[in-house]
Amino acid sequence: MNFKKLILNPELYANIAYKRIRNRVRVLCYRGDIVVCEICNWRGKKFFKGCCPKCNSLPRTRLIPFSLAYFKLLNDTPKLLHVAPNVNEFNYIKDKVTPLDSYDRLNIRPVKHINIVQDLTNTSLKEFSYDLAIAWHVLEHIPKDQQAIAEVYRLLKKGGHFLVSVPIYPLENMTTFEDVNLPYEDYERIHGHYDHCRSCGLDYYKRFEAIGFKVSQLLVKDLETEFVDRFGLRTDHVVWCFTK
Repeated sequence: MNFKKLILNPELYANIAYKRIRNRVRVLCYRGDIVVCEICNWRGKKFFKGCCPKCNSLPRTRLIPFSLAYFKLLNDTPKLLHVAPNVNEFNYIKDKVTPLDSYDRLNIRPVKHINIVQDLTNTSLKEFSYDLAIAWHVLEHIPKDQQAIAEVYRLLKKGGHFLVSVPIYPLENMTTFEDVNLPYEDYERIHGHYDHCRSCGLDYYKRFEAIGFKVSQLLVKDLETEFVDRFGLRTDHVVWCFTK
């Protein structure tokens, strides 16, 4: 947190303090058994605009534990590679996914909870090192995503899995679109986010098949409503489980 910015901007400080107090109140006053956040184990009456009041997890983050169970990946994942996890993802895996012989977190930039600072498109890691890899709303940020996919394929053991989710933009978009000549300043207008270098479609899995992966798919919209509501998921999200 930039404390200098807070000092120079008292309104920002007040807003952060207000949100923290508000969330603490919500955690206590909205306790119940209607919804469950598997990231922090909070149980309550509802999520707030998709967010958990205790850990601020988003629907896409809460989809990780659901997907691990859905694809039955929790029983045999002793060596895990997690690509650019956020803090909530890291804490969930570290505290709740066991047993793990090793849990490596890779990012191109140094971050406190990251232990491997390398470019996913060209790592120095040994091949056949991991049983499972996870990349959650990451690949849409990587220009050479097919090189990254091929690198994960190299790092996985035979029979290993690569669990992936990317945002589909626009909603229900069928065909992935990218233009390598598109200026960075146009990313948000074309791809819906200032740092997304492509608009992923529901056909995005084909890039993994081309590398050699076999694919299984989870469309949240096809789940029973009770699961979507209880875990606070979003029906426009998609998850693929790729197997080497």
